[in-house]
Amino acid sequence: MSFRSALFAASAFIAATNAHITISNPVPYSADQVKIDKAAITADQFPCKSQYGFKVTQMNSMKVGESQKLEFDGSAVHGGGSCQLSYTTDTEPTKDSVFKVIKSIEGGCPGVDGTKSFEYTLPESIPNGKGTFAWSWFAKMSGAPEFYMNCAPIDVTGGASDASGLDALPDMFIANIASTTCTSPLNHAVKFPNPGENLEDGGTNDVEDPTGDCGAKGTTPVTPSSGAPVESSPAESAPASAPVESAPAASATGAPIQSTLATIATSAPAASAPVASSPVSATIPSSTAPANPGSGSETGGSTGSGSAGTCSSEGAIVCNGANQFGICNGGSVVWQAVAPGTTCSNGNIQKRSMYYGRPALHARRV
Repeated sequence: MSFRSALFAASAFIAATNAHITISNPVPYSADQVKIDKAAITADQFPCKSQYGFKVTQMNSMKVGESQKLEFDGSAVHGGGSCQLSYTTDTEPTKDSVFKVIKSIEGGCPGVDGTKSFEYTLPESIPNGKGTFAWSWFAKMSGAPEFYMNCAPIDVTGGASDASGLDALPDMFIANIASTTCTSPLNHAVKFPNPGENLEDGGTNDVEDPTGDCGAKGTTPVTPSSGAPVESSPAESAPASAPVESAPAASATGAPIQSTLATIATSAPAASAPVASSPVSATIPSSTAPANPGSGSETGGSTGSGSAGTCSSEGAIVCNGANQFGICNGGSVVWQAVAPGTTCSNGNIQKRSMYYGRPALHARRV
């Protein structure tokens, strides 16, 4: 340690309680009620030297975006250190109040050889109305890790209409009191874990990270890289009563096995059920494909596979002859070929007795 640093450290031990620092501008709470001591804050006094109360001696009017000046009363700067300026909408802060950082100064605050003034502005995220301004300080050479804090009433104009932007700012850094295990470094200015966007370098080149569990305070909420919501499209599902098409079982030679006439689907889906916009078409072998399908029961549209027609019974199965079907969707229907071994009749898809595409009546005996 240099002679100058040793001198500052020795001075810290013999300094009287009222030989430290408080803010003078903005005017703090209860300034005319009692001579506020300048000592470090304890856990019982947190926040803001609360034992003195929150009497408004002078309301400090501030407009968002306008330059403000931070000034001090006192002379024992303890070689400087790091300061934060914070804000809460609470007009009588408690231990549960959340202070949001509006500016951080790392090194040289509130001064090195004596106090100096600092410029700051209120960000646009601070809502209009009354709240509490806070100055907090972690001295560089105070003999032991200490935490200083004073508060002042302010009335904000030109700000936000709500606190959503304020909530996104980092929390005020808290260390060196019983409510946290986080400790600022001795003989160095503390480097804030999350100083926020408005950071001033004091130019002393003496900053060092704190030690202990310092992650619980001063963290900024994580936001997605893009504010746009991620939209996912649900998979289209056929209505519960939609026809289930199954090709007839095949023999070892690949020829369809004889089956008797059976109804697969007999009821139309409910009007509220989702309707598939384009049913999956089944491929019909050329040996069984219809040469000239008949006309539809509800439409006079084209009979080509994949062509469209019109319909009136929403959600109903519509036949276009025996070899094509469609589902009525929004007054239109797209014709698809029925599966091999099935036929469309009276709004139903039915199995039919088949053998190599011929009626079972003409099947040869095996």
